[in-house]
Amino acid sequence: MQKDFITKLLGIQGFYIQKFCIEKRGERTAVILYLDRVDRIFICNRCEKRVSLAIPYRDREIQHLTLWEHLTFLRLHQYRVDCPDCGLVIEKLPFVEKYSRVTKKLAQIVSELCKVMSNKAVAIFQDIHWGTVKMIDKRAIQEFQKARNLEGITTVGVDEIAVGKGHTYWHVVSALDGHRGPEVLYVGEGRKEKNLNKFWRWFGKKRASAVLWAVMDTWKAFIGSFKNHCPHVSFIYDKFHLIRHLLNALNTVRKQVLRSAGKQMRGVLAGKKFILLSRQAHVRGNRRIALNQLLNMSRQLFKAHLLKESFSHLWTYQSKTWARKFWQSWKDSLKWSRLKSYQKFAHMIDRHLDGIMNYYDHPVLLGFIEATNLKARNIIRQAYGYRDKAYMKLKIIQACSSLREFRPWLSSFNNSS
Repeated sequence: MQKDFITKLLGIQGFYIQKFCIEKRGERTAVILYLDRVDRIFICNRCEKRVSLAIPYRDREIQHLTLWEHLTFLRLHQYRVDCPDCGLVIEKLPFVEKYSRVTKKLAQIVSELCKVMSNKAVAIFQDIHWGTVKMIDKRAIQEFQKARNLEGITTVGVDEIAVGKGHTYWHVVSALDGHRGPEVLYVGEGRKEKNLNKFWRWFGKKRASAVLWAVMDTWKAFIGSFKNHCPHVSFIYDKFHLIRHLLNALNTVRKQVLRSAGKQMRGVLAGKKFILLSRQAHVRGNRRIALNQLLNMSRQLFKAHLLKESFSHLWTYQSKTWARKFWQSWKDSLKWSRLKSYQKFAHMIDRHLDGIMNYYDHPVLLGFIEATNLKARNIIRQAYGYRDKAYMKLKIIQACSSLREFRPWLSSFNNSS
């Protein structure tokens, strides 16, 4: 057997195991592997040139992948390299993570585990300080963010998410036709027009000019920002935000009926808000009985509920012409209804009807932005107590992109093959 056979299995080239021992580290045992060099060839840390002149520098201990239930540490002597181009510099160890005391393979496993476990759980599992776990995970996401392909993106979506208490918002920018499918590109603070300037600087002027479609709500700051940076852009307004306005109009009708109702009717109306606002297909059992009782007691609520249920059909047509005809018939049904909140909603839709009809020219996954909003809120709740905003933004990008796939051994297999 070759003397460097074990180290090749460990992914450590140019070394062999001289000896090993087992030590007690807290409540766990650790295998210490003492490494020595196969030959006296060193790598410059700056130019990566292979040289043979070096002087002893220090002893190092580096943590590697666990061996069965035992922690594994590599002990070796590091040298200073006398490079003809760079002078006297510390040698490069190709299998060691930069600025860290762990190997690259262990860092890769840690960053993958952080996708499915909390940082604290990963730190306990691998017996690494939680700060080191965070550093490894943050660096891995940053490298992914720098290396991702941003070319060929023509459809961009933007939405805001609430962060913390009060009116504090972040904006989330997504690519809906990227090379890896829909994914989040950027997370920034604020939702004003000037807050999006950092994204445009990061995205690039040339790429921005290639954006043809923008999916968003009717927020004026987002519209103005895209008009200033994307000369050929057309807007597609997200149906979920429009339906949210419709639900607010329905809730206004519910409040008006509740105020004018008698004592007996108030007892039926009270506490039925979310039953009324939910889609009828999702209301079952006792909740369906309560909904039917509620609608039978008020003609106004019955009319408003029917209009709410039918509005989503606007996005089911194949033709823009038939969609416009449906919208006209939906508006005509408001006549003599005395639903002022619905009439106000209809005026808002008329102002943005062109952006709604653009969906038929370029059908996109409108649900991705809403799903991203939900995932981002979950990440924010999990990150309660974090002081590093940059890391939390990167975790949102990770959760809503192709980086979220858990593939712990893929790079190791590719390296070994």
